[in-house]
Amino acid sequence: MLRYMIVMERSILVAIPVRYRRFVDEEISLVRTVYDNYSIEHVFVKKPNPKYYLSMNTIEKLKNSDRYEKIVVMDLLKPRHFINLIRVLGRVVVDRMQLILEIFALHAGSKEALLQIELARLRHQLPLIKESIRYAKLGELHGFLGGGRYGYEKYYTMAKKRMARIKRRLEELRRIREIRRRAREKLGYPHIALVGYTCAGKTTLFNYLTKQYKPIGPEPFTTLTPKAGAIIHSGLKLIVIDTVGFIRDIPHEIIEAFYATLAEITYSDVIVNIVDVSKSLNEVFTEVRETDRILRNIGVHGKPVLYALNKVDKVSTNHLYKAVDSITNELEISRENIIPISAIRGVNINLLLDRLLKVLKR
Repeated sequence: MLRYMIVMERSILVAIPVRYRRFVDEEISLVRTVYDNYSIEHVFVKKPNPKYYLSMNTIEKLKNSDRYEKIVVMDLLKPRHFINLIRVLGRVVVDRMQLILEIFALHAGSKEALLQIELARLRHQLPLIKESIRYAKLGELHGFLGGGRYGYEKYYTMAKKRMARIKRRLEELRRIREIRRRAREKLGYPHIALVGYTCAGKTTLFNYLTKQYKPIGPEPFTTLTPKAGAIIHSGLKLIVIDTVGFIRDIPHEIIEAFYATLAEITYSDVIVNIVDVSKSLNEVFTEVRETDRILRNIGVHGKPVLYALNKVDKVSTNHLYKAVDSITNELEISRENIIPISAIRGVNINLLLDRLLKVLKR
């Protein structure tokens, strides 16, 4: 007797705010980084529902279907949205902040990165715990007839204490990095920070310059801990620092948790903004503008910036000229501060280093 087993397809519904309509591929790529073995469908949210975030039509669709195992919302959900969605749907609900932290966890290779991820996760969970406590206490009796202390409250207290311990440990690690940085500065070595969007090619360029073999890949956030390497060009020794990649609308909790790591950028002498020029002209300029905004948010002001347009081996000359014109006109910068390169093929790397030395001599 033959037996047939029906295997249900594992599916995820991704809710994307309508303001991200132009960046659907980028948002879906973030989801695939964590949930690559799922079938992914997406819907747009024009105006968030005050109670559920998702529209009532979507809620009804999910209630009448067992197909979707998880709901991923590419926005920062409020605590009431989490609680109401879980209550009405009984499914796992993940927002953009949690998704980014899961991606970080996939690539966390150092103790510091793990602590920073845990700190950001706890900061994100605390308002949800407080809201859960408030819901649990609604309608209960007061005084000696009350429900007593809830497990939520104990977890809230434990989370606060854990956060305090993580902050102390991160402060110790920050002091160690500060000592190392000052030792390099005393030797008179200029520091060059490689910044830019995730997957732009920062680590590829770092490996090419320093002759190291740090992990690279197409998935976002391969680098979570800054890496420093020494190079010599024209008789001058330089310290090159690879940093954490940026994304559009990066949650402020992540910036706060990774501030000690991002502080490496604020101490650098020159910043090289790595830009993936193989993308559309609109995406190129959006990423340049977003990187500049994040640099301002972490306190980087007045430092010289060079723009390395990476992956020129993948684009036409016409596309490259248009990208250079767009950045030059919109940011009102000199063309000599924009250098087309290919980090993987070594195109124009010496030109980039020559421009760095010219900026340092100023």
